[in-house]
Amino acid sequence: MKIKTANPLTFLFTSMVLASLACSVDLYGTPTPAPVPPANPSQQPEQAAATIQPQQSSSGDQQFYTEEFDAENSAWKYTVVNGSKNQIVNGIVGLMSVRPIGGILIFDLQSPGAWVYATYEPFTYTDVRLDVEAGNRGSNNNNVSLICRKSDAGWYEFDIANNGLYEILLGKIVGDKVEYTPIANGGSTEIKSGLAKNEYGIVCQGSTLVLYVNGKEARRLDEKKFLLPEGKVGISVSSFRDVPVTVDIYWARISQP
Repeated sequence: MKIKTANPLTFLFTSMVLASLACSVDLYGTPTPAPVPPANPSQQPEQAAATIQPQQSSSGDQQFYTEEFDAENSAWKYTVVNGSKNQIVNGIVGLMSVRPIGGILIFDLQSPGAWVYATYEPFTYTDVRLDVEAGNRGSNNNNVSLICRKSDAGWYEFDIANNGLYEILLGKIVGDKVEYTPIANGGSTEIKSGLAKNEYGIVCQGSTLVLYVNGKEARRLDEKKFLLPEGKVGISVSSFRDVPVTVDIYWARISQP
């Protein structure tokens, strides 16, 4: 089951890939070099421990950071899928808008079958954790999805439905359509249904995939069939039969697992 199944006004998307979201903040300053003490020939120099530093793109985007959606951020790109046909559209599905307002990324989907993906483009990740806080403004069913390792080979998608169910899928673009292959599904009593906020998290590390709901581990599995090696991360919100769907994303955090 693809728990997925499109919007207000005016939509900010003009194509499958659009500019949007919030500004990233430089969390890593350049330290001032420490003074070098005089050399002591009787002592051997100590070997410095190797450390892995987060990367930064030429445009200043951070590899690991928390997106707070304070302003539009062109590092996030969008793809819109018509859920009735699993087809990528060069525009929008019905009436819809996705935009940051007051530190919140608001998905306002006024029509059925709108599946909107936002992908963080500057970096690819092998092992990564992605967390978001999402608020649902209605009681109708919808999906909030987290993705990892998105590349031409496909991506892992974790769909969390407002009705308490979840599904883990392989998604892949074939031509102008998206094919979904189920990997696992289930339910969690930790998912707050209806008009509520939830924190969702995923870990993609080696062949291990983990889903967290409100700080509790909901599912852990060893995925050795598709073995996607690396790719980008992203979030998605989907509408189905009952509309409108309005979901607020308060923040998204990309971190090392």
